[in-house]
Order: sequence, then structure tokens, then C-alpha cells
Amino acid sequence: MISIEGLERQSGTYRLEIDHARIHSGLNLIVGSNGAGKTTLIELLTTLQPPDAGEILYSGRKAQQHLPLIRSQIGYVPADIELYGDMKVGKLLTYMAELKGIYNPDTIERLISDFRLEPVRQLKVKNLSQGVQRRIAIVQALLAAPSFLFLDEPLNGMDAEERKFLITYLTRYAIGRMVIVAAHELNEWEEAADTVIWIHRGRLRYIGSPKSWKQNVAASVWEGEVDLESFEQIPQELLIHFQMTERFMKVRMMGKKQPGLEFTEKEPTLEDTFFLHMNALARRG
Repeated sequence: MISIEGLERQSGTYRLEIDHARIHSGLNLIVGSNGAGKTTLIELLTTLQPPDAGEILYSGRKAQQHLPLIRSQIGYVPADIELYGDMKVGKLLTYMAELKGIYNPDTIERLISDFRLEPVRQLKVKNLSQGVQRRIAIVQALLAAPSFLFLDEPLNGMDAEERKFLITYLTRYAIGRMVIVAAHELNEWEEAADTVIWIHRGRLRYIGSPKSWKQNVAASVWEGEVDLESFEQIPQELLIHFQMTERFMKVRMMGKKQPGLEFTEKEPTLEDTFFLHMNALARRG
């Protein structure tokens, strides 16, 4: 478990403040708008940045007093990680393992197999696709089997098959460990997330189960097909998604009441729920 108490971090005009939070094992999904503080929070939790005030405890240990031990238990892949492009994949992973004090070749071989990197192990990293490079970055973070794994936008550059594989892998890895993922495409994590951590303008707005987050909304989600004239009457701020069909507009929208007979109520997705909460904040000013 990670415990946060009185956490503060100032960067220019931006300020992150979290009074109190407990993050448990499982797959934790950090959500928020661009600039909300997702990356700053991850950099604090990975000890990459020191807090200006407050403290973070990892399984009861204070970061300031047990920094080497805590860092040895952390794996981290930032959104913009750069690998050694001129190194071959196999050599790079061996080198990274040695830096982490890991000299068991079976660990490297297992991860190369799990992440389907065998066909590219003799190729230079710079000659590989962004998705494959992303897999390599995640493998290097997993070499020490970290108890705390942090991934900032891990699906960037991956194709549909890679994305599905990674989410499944992380879901299994999170059993008995802590995985924290910052993402903006939320629906892909719908079945995987155990906990949602919602950051808005540098403040913790919610931490808890996706189910409770969905239930704690002030409006419902509706879906239906309408003609173009009716579509143009729908307020822009209520639209979640729309798509043109042969004759109609297929609309997904929010509202406290049924917008019309053409609409049926739908179970909100994670992205719907985020939209609903953000809309409620905007209305409150």
C-alpha cells in the first residue's frame, strides 16, 4: 500500500495538493484532463520528484528514510522514455538487467518470450516501430519484478493487438502487486481497472472503485438515432459522441431525463463517467 499525507508540489504556477490518500494493490487508473497533474503525481510516487511538503509511505516505510530500498521496488515507464537506439534489443535488456543487479538470464528470456520480442532481439532498437519500442521499455521496467509499477500512457504507439495483450498482462501482474497507469483513453481499461484515481486541477477528486465512480453522477447516459434537424437542437455540452449513419445521426449524450422516445438509457463507460463528472464541475463553475 502507498499512503499519502499532506502532499504538496509547486511547479511554476501549477500546484498539486493531496491531503490524504491510500492506494492499494491492483490496477489503479489515474484519470484527468491534460495538465490536471497525472504525470506530476506519478513522478512524486516514483521518487523522481521530491515533494515540497508532506510524505509518501510505501508499505509503511517513509521514502525519505528508505529511498534506496523503495527505489529498488519501483518500475517506471514515462510517456516519453528514450531507449539506447543503437543497441540491439537483447543486449539492451541484458545491460539494463545488470544495472538493476539482475544476473539471471532466465528472467530476461521469460520477458522476451512473454512480450514477443524474440524476432527482434538481434535488431537495433532505433529500427523498430514505436509500439515495439514501447514493449521493450515496459520489459526493462519489469526486469526486477517490481512491487510498484508505474506506467504513463503505456499504450502510446501500440496497435490494437499490442494494446489488448498489455492490458491483459498488467491485469494479471497486478494480482498481489500495485500497478498505477495514467491514461486518457479510458474505455480500454474498463474491465481491468480495480481503482480510479481522478485528479482535477491538482486536486484529488476521487479515489475508489470504478463502480462507485459511475454511480456518483448527477445525470444518465442516453443513446439513440435522430434526424439531422433534431440533432442540431441538442446542446453541444450534452453530447458525448455522435456518428453519421445512412439516414440518421447516432447520438450518445447525457441528461437527467430521457431526451426523447428515440433514446434508451445506457450503462456509462469510464469515459462517459469522466465526461459526466467534468460537465458537473463546469456547471458548478
